[in-house]
Amino acid sequence: MGEEKIAVSESEYYILKALNDKGIKKFNLEEGEKLIGIEKSKLASLLKLLESKNLIKINEKRIRVIKLTDKGRKVLEEGLPEEKLIDILNGKEIINIKEVKELLGEDANIAIGQAKKLKIIDIKEGKVLLIMNYNDAKNLLNKIKNMLVNLNFDSNTEKDMLSRGLIKYDYVTETTVIVEENAISKVEILASRLTHEILAKRLWKNLKLREYDIASEPPTVYPARKHYFIEFIEELKDIMKELGFKETDGPLVEIELFNFDMLFQPQDHPAREIHDTLWIKDPRNYDINEMKDLIDRVSRVHERGWRYKFNQEISSRYVLRSQTTSVSARLLLNKFNPPIRYFTIGKVYRSDVIDASHLPEFHQLDGIMGDHNYTFKDLLGILKEFGERLGIEIKFKPGYFPFTEPSVEGYAKINNKWIELFGAGLFRPEVLEMAGIDYRVGAWGMGVERLIMARLGLNDIRQLYETNYDFLRSFKLR
Repeated sequence: MGEEKIAVSESEYYILKALNDKGIKKFNLEEGEKLIGIEKSKLASLLKLLESKNLIKINEKRIRVIKLTDKGRKVLEEGLPEEKLIDILNGKEIINIKEVKELLGEDANIAIGQAKKLKIIDIKEGKVLLIMNYNDAKNLLNKIKNMLVNLNFDSNTEKDMLSRGLIKYDYVTETTVIVEENAISKVEILASRLTHEILAKRLWKNLKLREYDIASEPPTVYPARKHYFIEFIEELKDIMKELGFKETDGPLVEIELFNFDMLFQPQDHPAREIHDTLWIKDPRNYDINEMKDLIDRVSRVHERGWRYKFNQEISSRYVLRSQTTSVSARLLLNKFNPPIRYFTIGKVYRSDVIDASHLPEFHQLDGIMGDHNYTFKDLLGILKEFGERLGIEIKFKPGYFPFTEPSVEGYAKINNKWIELFGAGLFRPEVLEMAGIDYRVGAWGMGVERLIMARLGLNDIRQLYETNYDFLRSFKLR
């Protein structure tokens, strides 16, 4: 008695016969459509059926690929900033930095930085000098451009291109199909439906009909859902409300009075420089004359504490807020009767280059709570409870911030490394004096992106804004 045949549908048999006739033992799913002549999505489902009958094997491997960003494509069309710089220097060999910035505009800084890094130029006394032969420099930059065209880099150049935002990582699934030995000889065709001819000629008596597995799983359906980062922000809001906090918000375009001055940050503090803070060009200033009493209090506290002449012009300058603590500064002016518990979640802006751990636009969660008998221990307790509800182990270490004392930094493990997540502390007496508050207030500011990275074990902040469907479907927050 011969070995029992494996029943297959007409479509399944067609695939096995096509592969057998062409002598194909192994192929990639991407090329299967062309090889067999069946549309890819239909082919994939038929191959799954053949795999369940042990007639083929399907191996899936998730691989990382490099893709050009829009910025990268623009650079290939217009040329690298450093390439433009050496073209300017060609024949001159030396030029004033100010002139470079006028000629290259927003590309000037990156052009100078990259050319200096490659030892093409040097900077002396405010002038840019071409120290490498122009043709050699051109050849070097052409090699870098060719890497960008072919998306084939050495490790250092790849990191550099990522940090400059010219390339990005994406993930694709590579599917390989392996045909079992003599698969075609192991099968027989199964009739999938009864036709008029089969019934009329009574052929059904000798025909093997297809069985239906009523226990088989239905096809996977992907209903619409929110982006997992939005879901996480909503979860944070729920936790804060469960802890008794009320939500509030404030303007994205802020003035330095609330973004810095009310937080007892001196007007010559490095955080106010162009490498950190983004100023608004037009309108440049806000009319703060209507806040004369507040300005007088802030001015008096700054001049007494920092011993310098307070500049009201600086207070009136518009900035994109660099911290959501500016919302807390505004909130304190309401002089709510204690106890108080408020929080805000919103975007802040810094002059940062995009890389695995930095974004120029990100989210912060700020909270304040206070009472007449409020203590530093109360602050640590609420932060610890917040971490437990979020499922993150938090450790504390002493820290320093201009507007809190004592201050503490909070850390959580991300990929086996302790990473700083937030700063916290009791508002200094100077801050409370400027706000007109006569009770203690604790405050903290958390990076929301770092919180979710700690929660999910991510190591690249850019994954939080990923648009790949398969990647997004893989995340479950709760």
